[in-house]
Amino acid sequence: MKKLFIVNSRAEPKVLARFKSAVSEYSAKYPEETGIIYTEFAGHASEAAKRAAGEQDLMVVACGGDGTMHEVANSLAQSGTPMALIPLGTGNDFTRSIMDENHRRNCEVCLKDIYSDKYAIKNSDLIRVISYDRFGNKIEANSAWCLNVASIGFDTEVQLRAKGKVLAHPNSSFVRNTAYITSAFGCLFGNRHFDFKFNALRADGKPNESVKTRHTLIAVCNASYYGDGFCPAPQAKIDDGLLNCCAIDAVGLPRSLYLITKYKNGKHDGYKEIDNFVTTVVTVEATGSRDLNGNYDGEDFSGHRVTFECVPGSIKLAIYS
Repeated sequence: MKKLFIVNSRAEPKVLARFKSAVSEYSAKYPEETGIIYTEFAGHASEAAKRAAGEQDLMVVACGGDGTMHEVANSLAQSGTPMALIPLGTGNDFTRSIMDENHRRNCEVCLKDIYSDKYAIKNSDLIRVISYDRFGNKIEANSAWCLNVASIGFDTEVQLRAKGKVLAHPNSSFVRNTAYITSAFGCLFGNRHFDFKFNALRADGKPNESVKTRHTLIAVCNASYYGDGFCPAPQAKIDDGLLNCCAIDAVGLPRSLYLITKYKNGKHDGYKEIDNFVTTVVTVEATGSRDLNGNYDGEDFSGHRVTFECVPGSIKLAIYS
């Protein structure tokens, strides 16, 4: 099978140099099987993957962080073309759910398995995210497939602050590695409450519509981790046809400081302020004058009403043996 590597050229320089060195050996040894594209502009990964979608005897390998994987997955969704992953990003959160630490930390191990066919192709789920304005019109630019986790509320504010820190210090590994957690604690002292309600056909038999109309956040999960290791859905599986959701009530600062540590470590089940449930589709709607700000796979979006639907078997993923 041919391999097309789509590589984020803005990955951390040392990690990218290590990948280039490793992949050059395989491309020299297997030139007919290897294609490599280094991204040159925003959306390049998506464009390259879209051209490859549907091609026979080809596997697309997304090499980068969650953003690169999001772009490639959106172009390959429902195409039948398999996708492999080589983590070159900062958090690499989706890969925490599908590979061991040896593969997550070593691109050489991933490359060896790709060329040795030491992987299994799994039909995996995606979340279809559809955003609407206050008049009920679909917002195409804010609608997409989500591979990992989508969320609305506090964590989106955290992400925006973390991105700002990384952009201000693009060459600092320390800032890259600590941006999310330091931003999370910083945002705790700012705006923590957001006006929205949600509706879902729940597997636990509880009422479909949320009782409260103000929350800290809601996370809709296909996999378990996001935000550089936060674990909103420890029981999530990428191939079960279900969404694991976590909604947190609007809580005061002292309680927020306590709950965030539980939330980060996936130990937040059972607290009265936290609603964990499983569903196949959930709709979140603004209850105030402001539209909702959210993110899917770390990419920002907005809308007045947003539907999240699990679409089983929407993408073929190569899972390392």
